[in-house]
Amino acid sequence: MKNRRFYPGAWHHIYVITRDAGVLFYRITDRLSLYTILSVFARRFRITVLGVAIMFTHLHLMVRAVDLTQLRSFMQQVLAVFSRIIREDRDLSGELLKRPFGSAPKTTDKEKRSSLIYLYNNPVEKKLCQHAVEDRWTFLAYAGGSFPFSTKLVKRNVRYALRTACDFVDREEQAGRYLRPKRLRTLFEPLTRAEQEQLTDYIIQRYAFIDYNAAVSLFQSFEDLLIATDASSGKEFEIGEVFDAQSDVAYRELCSLAARSGLFKDWKLLHLSEEGRTAWIRRFRQATSASEKQIARFLHIPEIL
Repeated sequence: MKNRRFYPGAWHHIYVITRDAGVLFYRITDRLSLYTILSVFARRFRITVLGVAIMFTHLHLMVRAVDLTQLRSFMQQVLAVFSRIIREDRDLSGELLKRPFGSAPKTTDKEKRSSLIYLYNNPVEKKLCQHAVEDRWTFLAYAGGSFPFSTKLVKRNVRYALRTACDFVDREEQAGRYLRPKRLRTLFEPLTRAEQEQLTDYIIQRYAFIDYNAAVSLFQSFEDLLIATDASSGKEFEIGEVFDAQSDVAYRELCSLAARSGLFKDWKLLHLSEEGRTAWIRRFRQATSASEKQIARFLHIPEIL
């Protein structure tokens, strides 16, 4: 975006999507890895992050930067690092993300509120939940507590595998290092489902970097923010996002079936033979609510996209 608009002191809504509009975030560990990358580089570049929403195919951020150089440096580093580790993890080549990323400055309180509400309501609009605070990947629930989706974790009272995982997370965060998807999967593997939920919440609160106070300052209170988010879907016309009316519930179904079927092991999903891909397209059609285009985005099939 050669003529990217930037206003000092404004909030800037950032939009990032995959190059082919296909699925990027298949697993919890993919999302957690990006979250920790954002955390590390937000601190390193002293960027204020006011909101985050991680969807299956794209990412929304609300940030405040000192100048355009700071904003560009932060985003370039985040996207370069995340793209590199995802390509390495999945044995992929070529561009992963669409360039340049979209952005739009928000200068008035009304613009900031509307754009932030739009960001939070992404999973609501895609039928993943009824209220924005119910979706973990808007991180809105973490403004009200450290373990909103699991039982509070007390390290001395948990099993060795979970305690060891938490200790590793502590060391990496203290050292200013982000977490890679492969290492995260190793941490999650020996845990029960309940423990995985606890570890997910633990990582999110340990790497916490979102300035909820600044977001809440646009409203009377956190409760008013939630009420406003429920009452309106917000507005955003300037980031270049292409409207897609289809529900993302289908992607959740596709991910669940792929996980149960072992397609995420060694990322078989992305390296199917033509015959194997045809067979899986047929099965996905029969077993999920996904449309032909959604299955193509899930498998990254360019001739259908």
